[in-house]
Amino acid sequence: MPDNTEPCPSCGRPTPVGTRCVYCATVTDLDLKSLQLDYLKQSDAKPPEEPMGQSVVIVVVKTGQKYTLRTAKVKIGRDPSNQVVIPDDTFTSRHHAWITFEESDFWIEDLGSTNGTLLNGHPVVKRQVLSAGDKVRVGHTELTFEVEKN
Repeated sequence: MPDNTEPCPSCGRPTPVGTRCVYCATVTDLDLKSLQLDYLKQSDAKPPEEPMGQSVVIVVVKTGQKYTLRTAKVKIGRDPSNQVVIPDDTFTSRHHAWITFEESDFWIEDLGSTNGTLLNGHPVVKRQVLSAGDKVRVGHTELTFEVEKN
């Protein structure tokens, strides 16, 4: 019986010919396309001086590295196309989670990651509101969500 699999171009796992890898296909093409288009639109526009009248940052607890949130959608993961890149944590998915700013609130949503996203120690099952000081865990990496009013 012939082997009808080929290696996934992203992770190398055996995948049935003509299908997507079940491990890497955690975010639908539509979600990725929408996120990419939104990001490109926001990248073309001049970023606001201070987003939403506040200084908003994600801090990597272990290293102290800070990522300033400058757009209404920020993607977190290992892939270099993310706005918050966690390159050395193999337990973090390529496209792990995103933070959005909608209706005066910041929200976190898991993007179907392999190991899930935790907010203050609890699994993010559906999108949840973020507050200053919240701890977000993606893979083995802990992040702190910080908001400073201007």
